[in-house]
Amino acid sequence: MLMDDIEFEEILTAALYRASELDTENAPSDAELDNLVQPSPRFQRKIRALLRNPNVYARNQRRPVYFRVMRVAAVIFIVLTVMFTATIAISPTVRAAVVTFVRTWLEDRTEYYVPHSNLNQDWTVGYIPEGFELIEEVYHFLQIELVYGNDENMEIYINISTGNQIVDNEHSDFYNTIINGNIADVYVSNDEDAPNIIVMIQDLTGVLITFVSELDISELLKIAENIS
Repeated sequence: MLMDDIEFEEILTAALYRASELDTENAPSDAELDNLVQPSPRFQRKIRALLRNPNVYARNQRRPVYFRVMRVAAVIFIVLTVMFTATIAISPTVRAAVVTFVRTWLEDRTEYYVPHSNLNQDWTVGYIPEGFELIEEVYHFLQIELVYGNDENMEIYINISTGNQIVDNEHSDFYNTIINGNIADVYVSNDEDAPNIIVMIQDLTGVLITFVSELDISELLKIAENIS
């Protein structure tokens, strides 16, 4: 028995619908997907920031490069620390000379060095501005990294380390101060795409504590004053 084109299309359509039902019958419902797929708090903050002000969000996306540079510098200082520590162990003269930190001011960056030591102290960040929460932390015997973020995609980066540390000095105005008895170098940004930076040398522990953020410098100084 021959069928016309209309009957053929009806049978073909019914077959396609049935095939689709078979393909999706084991797929989770929309309600089940909502329970299965839970975006991370950090992702949700970024989406809220994007929807609130797309222009500000797009501008801020250019800024995290400084944080990535700081992380790369942290890796570099670990390598340099191992090399320099070996030199100190071999040479009593060098070991005797390195009794405090060394600051080397270059054209586009400042390099810091303090003698290597293990970070076996429990550190407490006593003040973080309202709206920020800890979004990333890395603990290592040579360095500790803490990153705080808020809904506006702003971050506070804290690095506690020994050995070498490198910071950008091209996009800031510099001054030196004392924070809780510790020497502190303050780099106040003069470029809207550059963060404020504080490098504090803590005498009691012999470590470098670096604070990097787009926050107002007064807030960053308050964070530095309340770390122990």
